[in-house]
Amino acid sequence: MSDEKTETVPPPAETVPAARLAEVVAERNAARRELADAVTRGAKAVEWEAAATQHATELAAERAARSEERDLYRAGLLDEEAHVVARALYAAHPTEGKPTTLGEYLTGLRAEGATVPRALAGYLGEPGKPAPAPPVVQPRAPAGGGKAAPNGVTVTAEALVAAREHYRRTGDTSQMKSLADARKAQA
Repeated sequence: MSDEKTETVPPPAETVPAARLAEVVAERNAARRELADAVTRGAKAVEWEAAATQHATELAAERAARSEERDLYRAGLLDEEAHVVARALYAAHPTEGKPTTLGEYLTGLRAEGATVPRALAGYLGEPGKPAPAPPVVQPRAPAGGGKAAPNGVTVTAEALVAAREHYRRTGDTSQMKSLADARKAQA
């Protein structure tokens, strides 16, 4: 035969032990779960960020509205109609030289020597002057010259108010009836 020697190849060593393979597979699966959780948390974070941005925008708009409303009340405009008129006049103000806020516009109108638009003049009054006092109404003398009726009851505004309050509290109409009878007797 031949003088050649055949080389024998040693058998391969165990490539990966089964225990180590199981450990690596478990680590890989845990890493995949952590990655999936991180992706989910990232998606939720994006949603939360969008919601926070939306809430911040809404809050800023609400603060601006409240600031404008506060400025209207500070200027002495207590009526909703006055608010509408003031907002419309501010919006119609020419852009050149226009105050940056409605509050600044109203403060400028309240300054001495400022020209108040006719639409707001009734609401603001004249700058620097207090609003006129309401007219004083003199009470009228009771009918019959204040004489007592035959039943001895004098009809006055105070007596009517007291009788009405008594009726509201108790439901008893006797005082109101006696005042009505006295009124008829005086007439």
